Amino acid sequence: MKQLWQIFPFFAFPATVLFFHLIASRVLDLYNRFPQLDIPFHFLGGLSIAYASAQILIYLEKEKISNALPKAIFLILIFGLTSIAAVFWEFAEFIGDRFLDINIQISLANTMQDQFMGMLGGATCVFIYFKKFAKISKDRLQD
Repeated sequence: MKQLWQIFPFFAFPATVLFFHLIASRVLDLYNRFPQLDIPFHFLGGLSIAYASAQILIYLEKEKISNALPKAIFLILIFGLTSIAAVFWEFAEFIGDRFLDINIQISLANTMQDQFMGMLGGATCVFIYFKKFAKISKDRLQD
């Protein structure tokens, strides 16, 4: 149980993005004034989910809770988890629109753009880790 509590700090980045999203949308009403502000928030959301996923997987490996994943599987898993999170986020927006009359999802095109931006944020994080792994491998070969 102690180990479970140790993963909560990994959610600081996604929680911060969500917090600023809520402030921007509910308190400052920025989305009505700047509708395109939604785009970077979905990108940051995807980036933060991918980062948190990577940190959790690294922690599980380091603590010997799970076996080390091959780098390709690690990267695919990060992207997959981020993509699933983006889809479920849009499901949550749909449920809010349908049952709470929130009217977040403007159109199908907006929903697809939101999912794409979340996945692009995840892909950016995957690219960063890919470059990091390549640098580590290159450094090991030079030693």
